[in-house]
Amino acid sequence: MHARFEPLPVTRVNQDAYDTAAALREHLGKWAHIANVGNRNRATNLSYRIRTGRHAAFRPGGAFEAQARTAEDGTADVYARYIGDHHQ
Repeated sequence: MHARFEPLPVTRVNQDAYDTAAALREHLGKWAHIANVGNRNRATNLSYRIRTGRHAAFRPGGAFEAQARTAEDGTADVYARYIGDHHQ
């Protein structure tokens, strides 16, 4: 263990996720394919994080719906749609 004093690194933001969320907001209620991931477990996890707002780009929780689907090649796809912010 050691102590190295240096400035805290800049927080990295996944701009792609924010761009995707913005695009979904522009098309209220329309499903869109938003990701292809390695397996169904990862797709299910991402879908959950989108629905609940645990993924910051998709806040507030409940404003988006997301579903995982197994692709023909064994990977998994994530589909999402914006349903509106019902918390305002």
